[in-house]
Amino acid sequence: MKKLIVILVSIVVVTLLISANYISASLTAGSGFAAKNICSGHFLSGMSDREIVDEALTSASPVLANISFDIDSTQRLVDTRLFGFFKRRAVYTKGTGCTLLSAGQWQLQRQVDVTVVNKSNSELAWPLGSAPASQNSRLEPLLLQAFAETNPEQARNTKAVVVIHKGQLVAEKYAHGIEADTPLLGWSMTKSITNMLIGILVQDGRLSLEQAAPEPQWHVSADDPRATITIDQLLRMSSGLVFDENYGLYSDVTRMLSVEADVAGFAASKPLLKEPGSLWSYSSGTSNILSGIIRRTVGGNFQDYYDFTQQRLFSPLGIHSASLETDNNGTFIGSSYLYASARDWARLGQFCLQGGNWQGEQLLPEGWLSYSTTPTPNNPRNNYGAHFWLNADPEYPQQQRTWPSLPVDTFSMNGYQGQRVIIIPSKDLVVVRLGFSAGSKRGIEELVAGLVAALAP
Repeated sequence: MKKLIVILVSIVVVTLLISANYISASLTAGSGFAAKNICSGHFLSGMSDREIVDEALTSASPVLANISFDIDSTQRLVDTRLFGFFKRRAVYTKGTGCTLLSAGQWQLQRQVDVTVVNKSNSELAWPLGSAPASQNSRLEPLLLQAFAETNPEQARNTKAVVVIHKGQLVAEKYAHGIEADTPLLGWSMTKSITNMLIGILVQDGRLSLEQAAPEPQWHVSADDPRATITIDQLLRMSSGLVFDENYGLYSDVTRMLSVEADVAGFAASKPLLKEPGSLWSYSSGTSNILSGIIRRTVGGNFQDYYDFTQQRLFSPLGIHSASLETDNNGTFIGSSYLYASARDWARLGQFCLQGGNWQGEQLLPEGWLSYSTTPTPNNPRNNYGAHFWLNADPEYPQQQRTWPSLPVDTFSMNGYQGQRVIIIPSKDLVVVRLGFSAGSKRGIEELVAGLVAALAP
C-alpha cells in the first residue's frame, strides 16, 4: 500500500510540474504576443494604448485583457506583464518596426537602425502619389456598412477600406485616428509578399521553383528526407512538415511568433509528418522557412537584406509606409508582420492584378501570378495556390466556393482578424479591408459583392 501511495503521489507531482511548466510557457508567450503588438500598434500605427489592448489583443484571446504594460517613448520600447508576471520586452527600430526580445533579454543584440529613404509626391494621383481619392458617391453606403457594428459581442473594428477600380482609387474610408498613410498590420497577408520576394529571386535566376529548398538543417545528413522539399512545395503549403497552426497560447505558431528568437530555424527544425507534396496543410512556419531562404540568397549584411525588399519591391511600387518586422535573429517574419497603409496594400493588390507588372516594368517573372493562383493539386477545395487564397470551384460539387457570390477568378491575400486584399481580374477591382475583428461575421463578402454590383457598367 505504501508503494502504491508513493507511486500515486509521484504521478500527481509530475503532472503538476508539467502543468505548471505549460502554464508558465503559455503565459510567457501571451505576454510576448502583447509586447510585440502593443509596440507595433503604438510606434507604427499610432493607436492608443487601450485601443490596442481592447481591439487587437482581446479579440485574439480574452486572457490578454489581464496585460499590464509600460511604453518608453524615449528608449522606444514596451514592457509587458501578464497577471503581473512573465515580463517581456519589444523594441522599436526605424525602418523595421518592433522586434520581440527573448524572455529575460532586455537589449536588442543587432544593428539598431537601417538607412531609410522615403520619397512621396502628395500632388500626384494614386498610384504614383497620395492625392485624395475621387470618391464615388454610389459606394458610400457600402463603406458605411463595412464599418457598422452589427454584433456587440463580435466587434468588427474595421480600420480601413480602400477600393481600386480600373486602376483608379475610387473610394476609401478610415476609422477615427487612422489616416491614409497609417501603417496597419497585414498578419498573414504578409505571406503573399514573401511569395513576391521569392518571385523576384526566381526572376533573377537565383532560385527556382523545382529546386530542393536550400535550408541548411535539411542537408546536414545525406539521408534527411526533408532535403527533397522544394521551393514550390513550401509556397503551396505542401512541405509535409509537422506544424500546429492553431492559435492557442502555446501552439507551434504562437510559440514561433512569441517565444522563439529564430522563427525560420524553429519552423525548419520540425520533422516530416507526410511525404513532401502529398499533403496540403496551412503553415505559417513554411513562410518563415522561405523568409530565411530569401535572407541567405540575398546575402550581405542586414542593410543589404533590407534594401532588397525596399529597392526591388516596395519602392518601385511607390510604397513608402511598409515595415517588414524581424525576429530576434534579424530575419523578416514573412508569415505575419508587414505593416503598410491601406493604400499601399492596395498598390500590392493592383500589382498582382497586373500580373507583376508596374508602370510597364515586369518585376515578377512572366506568368508568376498565374502560377501563384493555380490551385494546389493536393487540396481538393481548390482554395489555395502559392501563398494566395483562391475562389476556384472545389473538386467535390457538394462543397461551395470560398465566396459563392464573387467571381470564380477572385483571389486574395488573407490575414488574421479579417485582413484582406481581394483581387478580381475580371472586374478590374481591388478591395482592401483592414481591422481587428473578434469573430467571423465581418461582412467582407457582402462588401465586395456590393462593390461589384455598384461598379457594373
